[in-house]
Amino acid sequence: MSTLVHAGSATTEVSARKLLSVLIGLAIMTAIIMAPSPAGLSLAGQRVIAVMVFVVLMWITEAIPYGVSAVALVLLLILALGFSPAANGVGPILGTAKAIPLALSGFSNGGWLFVAAGLAMAAAITSTGLEKRVAYLILKLVGAKTHAIMLGIILTAFALTFFIPSVIARAATLVPIVIGLTEAFGLPRSSQIGKAMLLLAGILPSVTGVGVLTGAAPNPVMVNFLTGAGQIQVSYVDWLIYLFPYTVVFSGALYVLVTRLFKFEFTELPGGSDYVSARIAELGPMSSLEKRASAIMVVTILLWATDKIHHVEASAISVFCVLLLVLPGVGVTTCNDLYKRIDWNSILLFGAGISMAEMLSKTGGAAWLAKVAFVESGMGELSVTALAIMIFVVVFFVRFCFTSITSCLTAITPAIIGFLVSLNNPALPIVGIVLGVALIAQCLSIIPVTSAPAMIAYGAGGFTTRDMMRLGLPLAAIMYGLIVLFMFTYWPLVGLWT
Repeated sequence: MSTLVHAGSATTEVSARKLLSVLIGLAIMTAIIMAPSPAGLSLAGQRVIAVMVFVVLMWITEAIPYGVSAVALVLLLILALGFSPAANGVGPILGTAKAIPLALSGFSNGGWLFVAAGLAMAAAITSTGLEKRVAYLILKLVGAKTHAIMLGIILTAFALTFFIPSVIARAATLVPIVIGLTEAFGLPRSSQIGKAMLLLAGILPSVTGVGVLTGAAPNPVMVNFLTGAGQIQVSYVDWLIYLFPYTVVFSGALYVLVTRLFKFEFTELPGGSDYVSARIAELGPMSSLEKRASAIMVVTILLWATDKIHHVEASAISVFCVLLLVLPGVGVTTCNDLYKRIDWNSILLFGAGISMAEMLSKTGGAAWLAKVAFVESGMGELSVTALAIMIFVVVFFVRFCFTSITSCLTAITPAIIGFLVSLNNPALPIVGIVLGVALIAQCLSIIPVTSAPAMIAYGAGGFTTRDMMRLGLPLAAIMYGLIVLFMFTYWPLVGLWT
């Protein structure tokens, strides 16, 4: 009885805290709306900023679910824009009827389409079990040595990145596999081997995802932000050339750290590769669904990689892939089954978040925020290298405010791009700095709560926050060191940095 009372009390306390967060957010939003408009900021821009502050606070505190915050964001944007002057100054209000397509603009965006199609692809592929077969085949290939298994987990994460364009889906695939491997060693999940493998499973999906344009949902959205600001279109191959080598080197450093920090109980998996072979045997022969899924994904990856030849947008290719995956007689699933498997909250969140970013840009809110946060602080007068490093340091601290990589990048990227564009410096590598921001946001792994994959691994109960910090802090130092190294060596060679 006392346990039930304690649980009920804890639930009530959490609900009260969330309600308080919502009330504080509404109060701050109202205060910003009612305040006199600062010089250089339109009334619409001021109100969109107020909405953004409220929504970001909801994302940080998780006071309301992400799907609910997305719907609330659309409604608040309709009201903020609809009751603001249509022009930058005074005059008749725009009206909610005209504000509706503006508030929903993110859902007609190529970046949003890419995200939605990617989540659908991940749901369809995982329904066939193909991802588990790929993972176990890689583990069988690397052998039964403990260090080799750690390397195999890294290789598996990279391979799954090309087949499953969803960070969460990849984590959900990796975590059960490493749990099974830990049990094969006859060790608890909290053992040194168990901790190491679970930490890899929690960190790698985000790291490998940032190296491939289709590997993580924020990637195509950031490309869309850059294109909307007049920057060059970053293609699938461009992104691969720019960031994939970094993720390979970074993952190598992660491997070295893991194998040095944790004192493994065994040097080889008991029974050798028999365990992995048994898992493959359990899967049986490759099913027709797996064969179809493999063929469809191979075609899709080839089309993504040759987009500069056929000039078909990657988002359109993704939609084509989804069509093949659900097409009767060709596909691997049905629309009804796919509907049940798709993460609709993420789709809503991205669409609404892109709408917010676009409205911040169109109303001048992003430019004004960039001016206040960066220009007036004197950062704009720094050298290119110093400016980039300062932005990366700011992103490091801002990242801890968000439990979602997606919401973090959606919130901060427009302001950073607006600031960089406002400097009117042709020598400034805007695309390079923004992609560096993507690296930091997705490779930073210090505490579990700041990323969904880490939380999935943490939920398995094998490691503590302290264990992750022990690995994540030196890994963060390596991350920044590698970024600086790439700024002066590799990125200038491929035209990303000047």
